[in-house]
Amino acid sequence: MIYLDNAATSYQKPEAVYQAVQEVMHHMGNSGRGAHGASLDASRQIYSARELLAELFHAGDPSRVAFTANSTESLNMAVFGLFGPGDHVITTMLEHNSVLRPLYLLEEAGLELTILPADQNGCICYEDIEKAIRPNTKGIICTHASNLTGNMVDIGRIGRFCRKIGLLFVVDASQTAGVFDINMEEMGIDVLCFTGHKGLLGPQGTGGICVRQGVAVRPLIVGGSGVHSYSKAHPEDMPTALEAGTLNGHGIAGLYAALRYIQETGMEQI
Repeated sequence: MIYLDNAATSYQKPEAVYQAVQEVMHHMGNSGRGAHGASLDASRQIYSARELLAELFHAGDPSRVAFTANSTESLNMAVFGLFGPGDHVITTMLEHNSVLRPLYLLEEAGLELTILPADQNGCICYEDIEKAIRPNTKGIICTHASNLTGNMVDIGRIGRFCRKIGLLFVVDASQTAGVFDINMEEMGIDVLCFTGHKGLLGPQGTGGICVRQGVAVRPLIVGGSGVHSYSKAHPEDMPTALEAGTLNGHGIAGLYAALRYIQETGMEQI
């Protein structure tokens, strides 16, 4: 079989991924919902995956990595959790509708939106970004690579520009996580959204959002935390702030196995 659709999902996973998911189905409990062995085992497994992701993306503290079901959920968290009516946001015509549809919804509520064009080769003009800045510009959100054309965006260049003038920079790494090096610190990325089932070679139903220290994202969903159960407000500390409800522990165990495979084999070799 010749499979050429990794942009949709990676089909051939490392054997360790299959084994990991099957193994934890026999003994994993619910992370953060008890002090018994099965719950603690789940917490350890999930934290280990956070550590590998923080290392892979140079995100710093592993607690700044929150798990989601996919990059669509992560991107919705970022858009609705960072921006609102009266803000101006810049994006590009290369974006997936997981970026554009949330922005369109906010635009109806009063967000100002600028969508930068691309030329006939699918490339954006970086000088257009500076021209698009307004007094109320709050951030830039863009893909690292187009899911349609494969065109790469120089996110390091955009990130350094954002850091220089104090804008938030959100990156959709759905197509590049696990395939190309991403360094949040060097590239000036404030929020990185990724999915686990493409280049990271993990199971479907896994994804995440990495949030730089000092940046606060309003939660998209609240309730269902294993801490401060009697509080009227959802916990503000990461990663609990962005992880309402039971995590996909079995899928994250598979993602952890995939991350270990990538780490040990090397992205260039893969």
